Amino acid sequence: MMNRKILLRVFLFSVILIVFAVTCKKIDLTREALVQTNSFSIGNGTITLTGTIIDLGEGISNHGFVMSITPGPSISNGVVLSLGSASKTGQFTYNLSEAGGGINFYFRAFAITGGEPIYGESSNFSTPDLVVTTQTATIQSKSSAILNGVINDLGFESVTDHGFYWAEDPTPQNFSQNKISLGATTDATTFNYTLTELTPYTDYYYVAYATNNTGTKYGNPQHFKMDNFWVQLGDFSGRVFAFAFSLGDYGYIGGGTDGNEWFGDLYQYNASDDSWINETGSPTSGTAFTIGNMAYVYNNGHLYQFDPVQSSWTEKTLFPGIPRDGVFAFGIGDRGFIGSGSYWNIDHTEYLTDVWEFNPKDLTNGTDIIGNAMGRWIRKTDFPGTGRWNAEGFSITTYGYVCSGYNETSGNLSDFWEFDPFSTYMGEWTQKTDYPGIADSDLISFIILNRAYVFNDELWQYNPASDYWTIKADFPGQTRYAPVGFAIGNHGYMGTGESSGSYLNDFWEYIPELY
Repeated sequence: MMNRKILLRVFLFSVILIVFAVTCKKIDLTREALVQTNSFSIGNGTITLTGTIIDLGEGISNHGFVMSITPGPSISNGVVLSLGSASKTGQFTYNLSEAGGGINFYFRAFAITGGEPIYGESSNFSTPDLVVTTQTATIQSKSSAILNGVINDLGFESVTDHGFYWAEDPTPQNFSQNKISLGATTDATTFNYTLTELTPYTDYYYVAYATNNTGTKYGNPQHFKMDNFWVQLGDFSGRVFAFAFSLGDYGYIGGGTDGNEWFGDLYQYNASDDSWINETGSPTSGTAFTIGNMAYVYNNGHLYQFDPVQSSWTEKTLFPGIPRDGVFAFGIGDRGFIGSGSYWNIDHTEYLTDVWEFNPKDLTNGTDIIGNAMGRWIRKTDFPGTGRWNAEGFSITTYGYVCSGYNETSGNLSDFWEFDPFSTYMGEWTQKTDYPGIADSDLISFIILNRAYVFNDELWQYNPASDYWTIKADFPGQTRYAPVGFAIGNHGYMGTGESSGSYLNDFWEYIPELY
């Protein structure tokens, strides 16, 4: 029985083998090639693509990468970066140096096996673009300015040239004759060029550029006008608490101290050649104002008149009010005005608000030593603001103005007042928009084209027609306390002062906008 079962099993197994041999085809065990896309890296002018041959299959006749600017690159629609046949598995690379900047590329590894391509996964990268920026120009002098630019990114290719185009036209890149070439560069860096022989109050346009093999890139055009800037002039004499004024084509600075002595001198400034002449002696300190072609300096109850023709000082009628220092002062028409100030009253500082008018032609008090009227003082409407020391006074047309100043109780003041001497016999005060700059004592001012310029490390312009303050060009010099200033023609001048115990001797010119 057992033998029959064994024979039956052998018989069935033989039948299965015969059926399998008759009905089944031969199994094909051919190996398939396999390729993989790995990564990319971007260097200076070179892109390195990396792939891997995982299996050679029956042989690879060519391999490498295909690249395109559209997804799914292939041999039929892309650029073939061929590395030839392959004899072993492993990683392979291709260094690409001819590709434009700022372009998004798609790529993948490929291999040719049995005449047919196989591909790895698709990937992509973007080449860096050349980027250049035009920066703000720096006005250097009355006839020169520094153009500034920066190459933010060198991009994928070498920069073969960079520089600027400039013109008196909003499209400076169209003026090839004004091209300033600074040559090739290998650094992403700032660059500049100094334009010379420029003309005041002229508009200039400029644009930075950089060029590589792909083309030229430009920054945004920039513009500057040769106005609203400071220029450093020749030095004067280091001092603080001096006084200053201008008459005609000349400016004057006198008095003040260098910490060791008080000066009794007066210097005349000639703007045409930036020169100083020692005119004569003077009061050692005080507050100055002008009436017509004469200058006046008030000093603790005394009033001195300066005649520029005679280069001489003459004392006028004594001030009838309480002698004080730190007054504000201004001239309107043929009258001068002083007010406020302070004096030491036994054990404290007293701040005053009385205002006085001086008429230099009034003969009530007789004549001086050279036969001219001694002048007369008349009290006017009191200043309605807080009494203060060393407020800044100035006049525009027929109005006087008082700005800032110091009061021991109130501190540095920022209120701003206008005085109309003609509205009533006594005159009338009106509060205007507060001074928005740094409130302090010993500010300076100068008047250009019926606008006031008030300086205290910042320069603010006041327009009386609109009662509006506008900040102007940053002052490039050292911060300071109690400088002096004046205007000659349409330019302002400022200098001296004290900073951290140093008595400054630098002198500056401000060129404003013209209106």
